[in-house]
Amino acid sequence: MNNPLRMLIIAIAITSMALTPVLLIQNANAATHYCSDQTKKSSAWIQGCKDGWYDHDHCYSYTGGSGEYGKGYSVGWDKGRCK
Repeated sequence: MNNPLRMLIIAIAITSMALTPVLLIQNANAATHYCSDQTKKSSAWIQGCKDGWYDHDHCYSYTGGSGEYGKGYSVGWDKGRCK
């Protein structure tokens, strides 16, 4: 009875390790698409959005900036999450 439980725990651990990179890649792709799909925004806003999302995903400190870039950075930062 103890052996099947160990096998289940090992299987869950292996599965979660295998899926982690897939989830990280999907989040990076989501940032690119979400920010780029904002067609009424300036290129500075779009770049700020991508940078903010990337920085928050990689647990960097908030460095928003000003103007359109800063506004986009703030939106991207809100979408990202430190892991």
